[in-house]
Amino acid sequence: MNDKEIKSWHLESQAKALIKQMEKRGFNAVYASAAEEAKKIIMGMIPATGAIALLGSQTMNQIGVFGDLRASGRELVDHATQTKGLTPEEAHNYRRRAFMAEAMLASANAVDAEGRLYNIDGVGNRVASMIYGPNKVILAIGMNKVAISPEEAWKRARNTAGPMNNKRLDKPNPCVKSGHCHDCQLPTSVCSYFTIIDRSLPAGRINVVLIGEELGY
Repeated sequence: MNDKEIKSWHLESQAKALIKQMEKRGFNAVYASAAEEAKKIIMGMIPATGAIALLGSQTMNQIGVFGDLRASGRELVDHATQTKGLTPEEAHNYRRRAFMAEAMLASANAVDAEGRLYNIDGVGNRVASMIYGPNKVILAIGMNKVAISPEEAWKRARNTAGPMNNKRLDKPNPCVKSGHCHDCQLPTSVCSYFTIIDRSLPAGRINVVLIGEELGY
């Protein structure tokens, strides 16, 4: 086997073990070795009718799912493109529509080896919708987000996802300069809600597509 094949084998082996753990927790989990395969799987999971909520995910952007849905004519709840120019109250009311969507698409900031999902959110609409709201949750998660323990999962969420999302959003927070979390507690912070999803209830509501590429933050 060449180096690429060995790396592919290693990622798939890790994913298979992780899927077993996630299934014990009620998640529906599958593995895709590459972004294009993952995109096909995700598009096949999306309900044929009803509104679809697109909730802050660079992974979904990178593999092309969000772009295809925005060009499809489907009814979307898409706060990234539809809240510009709205007042704070209007934007808040728009985001609440995600709870009534037929399905929502997003990612997670980290996953531990036991299959738990870790997220840090700014206003809470993304994690709240994952926990309670749409009938179906679909998450695309690159294998680069898998951590060996809860401690390492939080470390990844705080010191990788947090600073990179602050940089993406051009926030004037100290993590943008240092590259790591300062627990800054500033009004401009996008790190307000820290959640662990231990299991899917009802079973199968949360669908996870693990991807054998480095994706998202």
